[in-house]
Amino acid sequence: MRLTVGKSLFFSVALAACGNNAVVGTDDGGTSTGCHGNQEMFQGVCLTPPTLPAARTPCSDITEYCDPAAVAAPSIACLGAPPKMHPATPATVTLTGFVHPFASGKSNSTVTIQVFKAADLLAGMPIASAPTVVPPITVSFDPGKAKDPTQFRACDLDPKVGCVATTPAACTVPVCPDGLNGNADQGKYCHTVGGTGQCDDRLRWEPRYSIPNVPTNTQLVIRTSGANAMADQVWAVMAAWNVFLASDDKSCGGNAQATDCLETSGATPAYQLNVNVLSQADYFNIPNTIGINGIGAGLGAVAGEIHDCDNVRVGNVQVGVQPAGDRLTYFNGNPYMTVPDQSRASSGTDRLGLYASLNVSPGKVTVEADGLVGGKETPMGSFTGMVFPGTVSVINIGGNKPAP
Repeated sequence: MRLTVGKSLFFSVALAACGNNAVVGTDDGGTSTGCHGNQEMFQGVCLTPPTLPAARTPCSDITEYCDPAAVAAPSIACLGAPPKMHPATPATVTLTGFVHPFASGKSNSTVTIQVFKAADLLAGMPIASAPTVVPPITVSFDPGKAKDPTQFRACDLDPKVGCVATTPAACTVPVCPDGLNGNADQGKYCHTVGGTGQCDDRLRWEPRYSIPNVPTNTQLVIRTSGANAMADQVWAVMAAWNVFLASDDKSCGGNAQATDCLETSGATPAYQLNVNVLSQADYFNIPNTIGINGIGAGLGAVAGEIHDCDNVRVGNVQVGVQPAGDRLTYFNGNPYMTVPDQSRASSGTDRLGLYASLNVSPGKVTVEADGLVGGKETPMGSFTGMVFPGTVSVINIGGNKPAP
């Protein structure tokens, strides 16, 4: 999941959607279209019309899914184009990357990763009994046993640095107090900057995972949860949709930190994709903070990012969710301290491209994105996934991924 949310919350009383959505501070009874307030029916989904030009996110303190050239206009050439044909090989890859908690979460507790075919779940198979495409794996990080720096990375306390490769052996005089291999742990990590080992402040460690024989050119769903494939005291349950490992995707170029890309330089082809996990603290505290007594029994949530055809995040995009949840919100654009921003109700997604909807009924759900491009109201993409009870369904829009 590409979604990156901050330390405190990712839901808020910010914006009313359509259908059964709770309307904050107004009671207009809806309109002839079935939408509430100033919303419109767009592509069959209720949403607020965009008011600002959709804008790609430049790289700065945001280091992933951003544009180093700082081109503002979104790339939309892939929208509405015929489905792209992909080569038959490689038919499978080793799916690998880092376990990436939301925001400033730091726990190294065990995470279970499962991979499903989206078609099976959309056909109505319960996720608890649907077959996985490969056996589930568990992964965690034990600093006391850390020997191979390729199997973990550090996220710097400075978001402009982001999450980077470590070189523990480069800081020996003095030893970096990183907590590895019996060292004292003062929240540091060692990495190489300009050929010299540098000991800097650490936000967290992130372990690498690796799953062999995952099919390419197939819409997949990646589910993350606690140690027993269920919610536990540390982790809630997430299900990431719009996961498509194209056999001809862009190359990682030998960069082990790159994500959403194909690496073919090794003995077997690998697809690098970081997976998200959600802490129980966020799962329970978020709804309580906005005046909801937890996510309702039997309900779920939807959250994600809006990307363009180049897989770059896009801000100022309005999002509709159908069927709607009780709340729809946008955020403040801070990559480490991401909090809801009610003032964005009329302007849409922030520079992280984030949206979220809370208390959504289980079943099929469609997310629609709408932006101003070249002065025209333009569809920015749509995706249909499933909501499961007690689960946050991550539905990212765009990235030039085909629908299932």
